Amino acid sequence: MTSWWQYEFHSPKNISRFFWRILAWVPFVFLAWYALVPILHWPIRWFLSGMALLGVPEFVTSVGQTLHGFEFVTNLTPGAQPGQAFRPDAIVSTEVDARIYTYGNALMASLTLAAWHKDRWKNLWYGWLCLLPFQMLAVFAVGMKQVLLNSGPAVRAQVEWAQWQLEVIAYLYQFSTLMMPPVTALAVWLLLHREFVEKFVGADIIALIRATEKKKPKRA
Repeated sequence: MTSWWQYEFHSPKNISRFFWRILAWVPFVFLAWYALVPILHWPIRWFLSGMALLGVPEFVTSVGQTLHGFEFVTNLTPGAQPGQAFRPDAIVSTEVDARIYTYGNALMASLTLAAWHKDRWKNLWYGWLCLLPFQMLAVFAVGMKQVLLNSGPAVRAQVEWAQWQLEVIAYLYQFSTLMMPPVTALAVWLLLHREFVEKFVGADIIALIRATEKKKPKRA
């Protein structure tokens, strides 16, 4: 009798097993991802802080990391808002919950572990590195959207940005919120597991051909 710790975990042989493995891995992977979020966000913090030090954009003075995201601090003032009063030294700042835009890490990891490729740990590392640029761009776009588009015309008037730049920020925000995390995670996983996917696709095509041949009437 083989003990559970001696059981050798193989790559799934068909689509249904792969699907069930994904469902089995998802709770554990998301729990681990949630606990590791502050560490996984370090590269994003370095990127955003570096941009702030370089003055890009010119109105962001610093970017700090919070428990689950980032706080953008600017040199902009809130201006006069109807029904609101601000201190003379008030500045505009905003916080972005980066988990909304980085959960693709957990999706990619769940797919990778479910496939159980021989290079799975290397693929996890490469996958995370591939997703980082998209996540950096997403957090930056959301921060700019909250500062420039949500804070009102009094704040926008202090920034020398053209209308097309504001529209780009709005489009990036929509893409980052609606599509970016799952789409990029799936694309990166497919790129790193082409042979694994081709094996299943090829098996399905062969099964379809065999089923078609069986249905053909035999000639007398």
